[in-house]
Amino acid sequence: MIWTGSEQMQKEKRRRFRFPPKINEDTMTSIVVYSLLFCVAVVVAGFVFLWFDKDASAIISSALDAFGKELGICGIMKIFDRNNEAADRRAEARRQRAEERRQREAEEKQEEQEFKKGLREHE
Repeated sequence: MIWTGSEQMQKEKRRRFRFPPKINEDTMTSIVVYSLLFCVAVVVAGFVFLWFDKDASAIISSALDAFGKELGICGIMKIFDRNNEAADRRAEARRQRAEERRQREAEEKQEEQEFKKGLREHE
């Protein structure tokens, strides 16, 4: 038997190293935090360039503009997710109420049939 590397991969699962790691197991939070850290690094680099009499205002401005747009996109995505979750909760509540109504109607019908059966027996 010829042993290949794919058989080894099937036998033992390799643990993936994620870089950068997720913050609170949330992708959007991670995107925002790492983007903010990048913008802070760009601003600090801009201050360093300013210290040496180099103009880096365009770079700082574009980095902060990109962060603002990204933050807005993440905010819209979060609003969309919350809206979907609320719609799912409402749909589940409707299904539950409909199921309860069907059960109640079935019980009422069963009671009515038992009542009619009792009346027939007493006749």
